Amino acid sequence: MTHLFATDDKFADVVAELERRGWRRLPFVGCPKFDLKWTNYTKIAWTRVKPQQIVNHLHHSILFSQKDQFTELLYTHAVDQLQVDRCFPRTFDWSRPQDQRLLKCWFLYSEAVAVLQKSLKSTMATDQVEVAMEVARTLISDNFFERWRKEAEILEELRLRDQQFNALGSNNVWICKPSNLSQGRGIMLCSSMEELVEITSPGEQGGQLEAEFSSSLTKWIIQKYIERPLLLQNGRKFDIRQWVLITELEPKPTAFWFYRSYLRFCSRKFDLTCLHDRFTHLSNYSVQQHFAPHQSTEIDQLGSDVPGSIPRDQLDAMWNSEQFRESLR
Repeated sequence: MTHLFATDDKFADVVAELERRGWRRLPFVGCPKFDLKWTNYTKIAWTRVKPQQIVNHLHHSILFSQKDQFTELLYTHAVDQLQVDRCFPRTFDWSRPQDQRLLKCWFLYSEAVAVLQKSLKSTMATDQVEVAMEVARTLISDNFFERWRKEAEILEELRLRDQQFNALGSNNVWICKPSNLSQGRGIMLCSSMEELVEITSPGEQGGQLEAEFSSSLTKWIIQKYIERPLLLQNGRKFDIRQWVLITELEPKPTAFWFYRSYLRFCSRKFDLTCLHDRFTHLSNYSVQQHFAPHQSTEIDQLGSDVPGSIPRDQLDAMWNSEQFRESLR
């Protein structure tokens, strides 16, 4: 029995592999009697897909692939909110008034923590420290807490009460992501509420992304940036790409976790003084592929001659999961 499939021309590798296995290709448009259809999510007419037919997307998978949908799924349907806070940085949908109010409170809290942490390392203006201490007392207050007067005591209590305290730093950095763009497009970092409002205001982005923003941007997702991430390969940030196969959502979500994954590295050393440097903070391959070695900075070269460091020309853009495990031993 010959299996039938339909797909867009742009998926040449899929076409080649299926034809190698003896499948017969149908015209993409106007042929409802397929066994498999391979295309973009938006091109699937879900009401016409029959139970015995297979498509390369899960219905309603937008809940996982679009940032605002995924955020709502986590915060609205999570059985245990504390579990979410343990593994997912605080995230807010800027299009929702309630989230805007919550974000402003958490922004003040993170800013206060940043000031208190800086005050332990260097001399700061007394009034600035007092304001930060008052913000901390106001946001997380009880009679015992209000009696404290030392920065270190307040920070220690916040560490005990806040699931995400260790993700905070002394720079109060936040990351702003367009909800429905991919490949790192439009993502920006900021450390002040004024910058955040400017970034998320319509018509403020400009440049080569202007057309994308004006035509498709509807929502911004604002997330606390992890200021102290795990760094590898001479102090470079990375992300982990993990394959997961979701076979159903109802009546019970079922997913299969692939035993392998891979890491993608930034080309420049992690540095919070360069918030607008995409080669430092965005590990997307679509961003890093444009980095050229001659674009390296003095910061990139620091420590390159330290024993045990990796020469710059031997740094990898990607690792597999086996390499990652080996580095952690």
